[in-house]
Amino acid sequence: MKKYVLLSILSVVLLMSCDDNVHLTIDNPTEFSIEVVIDTLKYAVPPKDVVRLEILKGEHQLTLENDSIIKYNFTDEAYMINPSLSEYLLSDEYYGPKRFQDSYASKLTNKKVSFIGMTIEGNYKVISDVINKVTWDYGPRESIPKRIKIDEDKSYTSLIKAYDSNEFKELIMSTRSGED
Repeated sequence: MKKYVLLSILSVVLLMSCDDNVHLTIDNPTEFSIEVVIDTLKYAVPPKDVVRLEILKGEHQLTLENDSIIKYNFTDEAYMINPSLSEYLLSDEYYGPKRFQDSYASKLTNKKVSFIGMTIEGNYKVISDVINKVTWDYGPRESIPKRIKIDEDKSYTSLIKAYDSNEFKELIMSTRSGED
């Protein structure tokens, strides 16, 4: 009898630790409201806003405003839905002493990318797919910290930030105005 009770408790704990939910963020960096249908539920995303929701892992159907239908098997924990097909810039932001900056191992490859008509070089990646697995620490319109605490056993760390085009333009303008 004790074996069955113990087995039951272990089964419940195992089932509780398995999360079958997927976190979705539907992002709308545009000036216009956007509607997306996931399976049979319609979501309206206001301009320059996001809608966060959870769905079960597995195959789901997305219908965009232009009546495009996308079937996708959601298997990871978090995704960003980009119904406007906007470009986003992923940027690896370094935190630590300057002496380690040249030797740190970036999570993104150093290369030239084209973003909003500009060619820039650095640890960047441009994404513009409808469905994007979240591989970043801070999403569009989320403020990245100016300083962070670095673990004692590390000399530096980095965080990946996803910028929408408006946010990136504001960053450039604030950087330029700070130079004067």
